[in-house]
Amino acid sequence: MSAQEAIRAIEAREVEVVLLDVTQRSADVFAVLKAAIPGTRGRGRAEVIVTGPAGVNDRLQACLARGAADYLFTPFDTANPFLVVRRFEAIVGRIRQREATVRISTTRKKEDSVLLRLHNDASRRFVPREFLDLLGRESLADLQLGDHVSGTMTVLFSDIRNFTRLSEAMTPTENFEFLNSYLKNVTPIIRTHHGFIDKYIGDAIMALFPDKAVDALEAAVALLRQVGVYNTGRKSAGYVPIRIGIGLHRGDVILGTIGEEHRMETTVIADAVNVASRMEGLTKVFGVDLLVSGGVVDALPKGHGIPLRHLGAVKAKGKTQSVEIYECYSNDAPQLLAHKEQSKALFSQAMGEFRKGMFLTAGKMFARVAELSKLDAPAAYFRDACSLSIVRPRSAEPWDGAEVVEVK
Repeated sequence: MSAQEAIRAIEAREVEVVLLDVTQRSADVFAVLKAAIPGTRGRGRAEVIVTGPAGVNDRLQACLARGAADYLFTPFDTANPFLVVRRFEAIVGRIRQREATVRISTTRKKEDSVLLRLHNDASRRFVPREFLDLLGRESLADLQLGDHVSGTMTVLFSDIRNFTRLSEAMTPTENFEFLNSYLKNVTPIIRTHHGFIDKYIGDAIMALFPDKAVDALEAAVALLRQVGVYNTGRKSAGYVPIRIGIGLHRGDVILGTIGEEHRMETTVIADAVNVASRMEGLTKVFGVDLLVSGGVVDALPKGHGIPLRHLGAVKAKGKTQSVEIYECYSNDAPQLLAHKEQSKALFSQAMGEFRKGMFLTAGKMFARVAELSKLDAPAAYFRDACSLSIVRPRSAEPWDGAEVVEVK
C-alpha cells in the first residue's frame, strides 16, 4: 500500500494499526505518521508500529518521538512468529482499553451534566436565578457567606385577607393544597413582569423588581386581575372567594447572604422592605386592594395610563418620616372605577384642605364624595378622620399633614 493509500485509509478510519516501514522515503513515512497521530490531521487516528533493520535506529527513534506506538526489527524471526503476534496483541489491547475509557468518560460527562442540570434546577426553586445573577454567582454552590449587592428596586408585598379565619376551617392538608393552588395561579405573573419571588411568608408573597417601577405596578394590577379569575373557579367549586391586599414601595435595598457556614440563606435588608409591608397593611385601613408609595409613582414614566388617586401621607407609629401613598383602582368594579374618575378633582381638593389642617372644610368635601358612592372606602375613611379631628385634638405635636397610622 502506498503512503497516500495508507493516509486515506487512516482518515476514513478503515484501519486501527499501521505497520510502517521506515526504509521508505522519509517524506512518505512522516506523512503517514502525521495522519495517524491524534490532533494533527483532522479525523484520522491509528496506532503505528514502525519497522526497519537494526541499522536505521535513528529513523526508528525519530518515528517514536513523533508518536509511533512501538517498533519491530526486520527481518522478522520466522522461527518465533509468536513474538510479533504478542506485540500486535499488546497494541490492539491498548486501543480497546482507550476506546472503553473514552466511552466511560463520555458517559460520565453526560451523567455529570444531567446531575448538574438537576442540581441547578432544584436550587433555583429555593434561590431565584435572578438573585444569583445580581450577586454575580453562577450557581448555589458558588454563594459565599456575606456576599451582597446594593441597588434601587421596587418591593411588592401581597397578603390574603382574613387568612387565619380561612385556615382555621381547613385541615393541614387542605391548607397546603389551597396555598399551593393560589400561588400556582398568581406568582407566574411576577416573572412575566420581570420580577422574582424573594420569599413566601405563609400566605404572603414578597417579590423584587430590579428594573422599572412600572413593571411592579403592572404586575400588581395583573395579579389582582388573576385573583378575580381564580375566584371564579373557587365559586364554581363551592368555595368562598378570597381577597388580597398589595403594597408597593421603591427604594435602596441590599441583597445578600446571612447566617453561618453550616446554615445560611439569602435575604434583603432595607427599610424599603418594611415600607412595602406597611403599604400592604394599610390596604386594610383604607379598604382598598393596592397601595403604592410616592417612591414608585415618582419613578413611573409619563403617560403610563394606570389610574391612581393620591391619599396623602402617612407615618407609621413611632416614625418621624412620612410616606406619600396612592391608591391604584384599575381593578375596581366598573361603577366604582367610574365614580373615582368623576370625583377625582373633588377628592384632590378635599385632600389639600385636610393636609392644611382645615378639617371642617375637608370633612364636608369628603362627605360629598362618599355620598356619591357608598363603596368609596377612602372617602369614608377621611370623612370620619376629619370628624374625629374636630371633636378631639389630634396630639400636642403640630399638624404636618401626615396621618399617623398603626399598622398590624
